[in-house]
Amino acid sequence: MRTTHSFTTQARRAQIVEATVRVIAREGLPKASFGRIAAEAGLSSPGMISYHFADKDELLTVLCDTILQGCVTSVDAAVSAADGLAAGLTAYVVAFIRWQDGHREEVIALWQLAAGWRRPGAQLAFDEAPLAEPLRAVLRDGQAAGVLRPLNEEWVAQTVLCAVKGYQQALHDDPDVDADAFAQTLVAVFAEGLLV
Repeated sequence: MRTTHSFTTQARRAQIVEATVRVIAREGLPKASFGRIAAEAGLSSPGMISYHFADKDELLTVLCDTILQGCVTSVDAAVSAADGLAAGLTAYVVAFIRWQDGHREEVIALWQLAAGWRRPGAQLAFDEAPLAEPLRAVLRDGQAAGVLRPLNEEWVAQTVLCAVKGYQQALHDDPDVDADAFAQTLVAVFAEGLLV
């Protein structure tokens, strides 16, 4: 019985998080009340959200962590499957941009949260460092193998991360932007500068 309850609780929490993403992406963070979220999730009462989350900060914290973990898992899998270290850099850029393209509402919600909310006890809504970790591994291993030129790993990781996050602005400016063309442009720029 405990397993069923746990599964049911997890499913309900996921349903609430997904509804919160949609409300924030569509209407903005200031309008993401428990009432609107409950209606979006098809719940009978906003009190059902309070039953599963202590407060709005907990809900937004789980939302951020869920989205970021999904992105990191997807990108890390692509980098791990890459054939060789040089291909790892391409895999990181392409996977990150494709993930953003396939998760537009989630990315918009993260932008809204970054601009208008701070995680309790932190200066920011979320820590971006895990997003760059698959890339840092490529940069470390690539330098050790002599495939990449000597570089400041942290500077390069931050530069590439900023560039791939720039896809969201390109998407905002043109919803029909070609994700693969955007990715290949970045790959060309970084590969020429980093590969030996």
